Amino acid sequence: MSSSEFQVALQQAVAMIQAGQRFLVAAHARLDGDAIGSMLVTAHGLRQLGKEVYLYNPDKVPRRFAFLPGASDIRRKVHGGLRCDATLVHDCGARHLLGEQFPNSIITGPLIVLDHHTVVSELGDLTLRDPAASSAGVIAWRLLAALGLSESTMSLPVATALFTSLVEDSGWFRYPGTDGEAFRLAGACVAAGVSTWDTALHLDESHSEASLRLLVQVLPTLERHCERRLAILTLTDQHLHNAQASLEDVGKLVNYARAIAGVEVGALVTVSDHRCYISLRAKGGLDVGSVSAQFGGGGHFSAAGCVIPYDLELPDAERPAHAKAQLIAAITAAFAKVPAVVSSLG
Repeated sequence: MSSSEFQVALQQAVAMIQAGQRFLVAAHARLDGDAIGSMLVTAHGLRQLGKEVYLYNPDKVPRRFAFLPGASDIRRKVHGGLRCDATLVHDCGARHLLGEQFPNSIITGPLIVLDHHTVVSELGDLTLRDPAASSAGVIAWRLLAALGLSESTMSLPVATALFTSLVEDSGWFRYPGTDGEAFRLAGACVAAGVSTWDTALHLDESHSEASLRLLVQVLPTLERHCERRLAILTLTDQHLHNAQASLEDVGKLVNYARAIAGVEVGALVTVSDHRCYISLRAKGGLDVGSVSAQFGGGGHFSAAGCVIPYDLELPDAERPAHAKAQLIAAITAAFAKVPAVVSSLG
């Protein structure tokens, strides 16, 4: 979507919202910071404009995001009698990522998608997509600004949600997509009353003891492949059991794999009964979004995910290793097309 196409779509979205009164606000399942942050930016902004807003996600809000104003308003089911003028979907590039229980079009009305993924499939009746935006929250704010809200008078609930979206998807302003717009909006959030330290406390300084026990379980699974450019960590149900942990305690384990000197791509392979869930993080040289797309997933250039189903013709014990081998083969092929960018570091 070009800049001019984005502006046309933005004005169409403004017209739809101005003409409507009742809206559903949603994001992809398994909420992360940008998904919940961006949807709460929109929700608070629309309420400030006098609109009636309902929030939906099929999954429970992770406890690290419970501090966000409005997080407790998110419901896991939508009443069958609800009729919305439109639904705003955030940080989502594919229909299946909304979950199997996503309401039908009778309830949702037309879908307005606010997204910044590069690897996407067709979703929505109207799309506001800018892969250059540092977070989906940035796009949500652009929409609110077009509707008449001002950075100088940004409310604290909007600012808290927007700042969370920004720091979570920019890695606290470290990742390549961090630009002047991100810093400007972060400044507006602080001016509105956001405490950077309080936000950091909630997001990154309040780990459960179980998450540390889980880290001890997972780190010994480290594997290096692709001439040591790829690092893989593996998570199993047994690890969770041993650590007395839940999936909510997994956090950002994949970053430990990426952070190793000499590694260009870090992967976390979560083994389940029927498939492996893959999280990929890169240091900028390899497009992991394209790798994930080979398995029906997607994401960004440096952060993506996918699911690799098992070959049911194999013995049970061999299925996870076979799925992991497919991942390694895909990344090996991708590495063959790009030069090493950090190999001199380790």
